Amino acid sequence: MTQNKYSLIFDMDGVVCNSIPFHKQAWKEFMSAHNIKYSEEFFDTHVNGQTNDEIFVLLFGHNISKTKRQRLIEEKEKIFRKLYKPHIKPLSGLIEFLKEQTKNKIKIALATAGPEKNVKLILTKTKTKKYFNAIVDDKGVKKGKPDPEIFLKAAKKLKTKPADCIVFEDAISGVEAGKRAGMKVIGILTNYSKKQLHKADAFAKDFTNINKIINF
Repeated sequence: MTQNKYSLIFDMDGVVCNSIPFHKQAWKEFMSAHNIKYSEEFFDTHVNGQTNDEIFVLLFGHNISKTKRQRLIEEKEKIFRKLYKPHIKPLSGLIEFLKEQTKNKIKIALATAGPEKNVKLILTKTKTKKYFNAIVDDKGVKKGKPDPEIFLKAAKKLKTKPADCIVFEDAISGVEAGKRAGMKVIGILTNYSKKQLHKADAFAKDFTNINKIINF
């Protein structure tokens, strides 16, 4: 991978902004309202990086109608947006990094399992939408992470070979998805440790000094 040849693919939750604690709280409130036990293990294993369709089939079974599933999904996501809206801010150094990469004509994509309404809210509040040449959200994929589908679709939209993409991920399943896609992965340490994200090629706590890391 050479300078100016690469493209960048960003996860959203935990990378563009640290929304994960608010997602956890939203899941706790939603699951409590439906008499379902919440645990950190459940979030790490079955929620983070997965599509809502996958999560809600797991919670409510395959026989749940699509209409009811969508209603339940929106119920949970409304809780999240209400909790997080007053607190949304980009990760440290992100705006400066995006500006620099855009100036250097680097292609940039967002690849998130989050729904369109969440994407719109977060990109609007962080004022980052203009930096993304392509966006893949939950409507664009059938399989959540660690399946590489979402990153491969993002690379295709950018017209970049997977081997020439650098992924920024904060989740265990997301790091694995990036590696399965044949991409370089930088683990963003907002919610997990280096040990937990050990499959990543490099690590950063935010985007403050990220340029020192991306020159593979």
